Amino acid sequence: MSFNANKAGRTGANRIIDGVIRAIKLDKTFYAEVEHDVSYQQDALTIVIVVSIIGAIGAFLGVLIGRGSFLGAIGTLIWQAVWGVAAFYLLTYLIQWVGTRFFKGQGDVGEVQRCLGFAYAPRILGILAIIPCIGWLAALAGWLWSMVTSYVAVKEALDQDDTNAVLTIVVSFVAVIVVGAIISAILALIGIAGSVI
Repeated sequence: MSFNANKAGRTGANRIIDGVIRAIKLDKTFYAEVEHDVSYQQDALTIVIVVSIIGAIGAFLGVLIGRGSFLGAIGTLIWQAVWGVAAFYLLTYLIQWVGTRFFKGQGDVGEVQRCLGFAYAPRILGILAIIPCIGWLAALAGWLWSMVTSYVAVKEALDQDDTNAVLTIVVSFVAVIVVGAIISAILALIGIAGSVI
């Protein structure tokens, strides 16, 4: 049975979980389907919100375990949750703009948003950062795997070759990291939040 026939009977959480599994497995046919099917728009956003909230909880607990202030932990929780979603949108628009303007990509913002939303799924491992000594390895593994899934997502969404997809991702991610680091540093200086990453 093809995925399309199977998809007809799947809704809500089942469809999202199935999509996350296929995205994590780097299923190019799934990314191509998501690129062209606008019904995945809300699913992709749901993944980003869930990953952002879980990452924010991990950062909050990390500040508390690290003997940070409660106010700093609350600020970190709020900042991480808001920044997680805001960074996704910033990254989506940057990838679409950079990819189509400079690296021979063809695709609209919606296509990039849907594909990239599913590519965010491995970042859920960020919650494991609270485990002493080794948790950061799990969080790092999730982030690195999300870079791989992002590569497949961007390549499919913008119909790029390997080199152009990598260049699009590198330029866009660096820009988002710089913006996030500047905002995070300002918030940390005034004692409202901790780190971005």
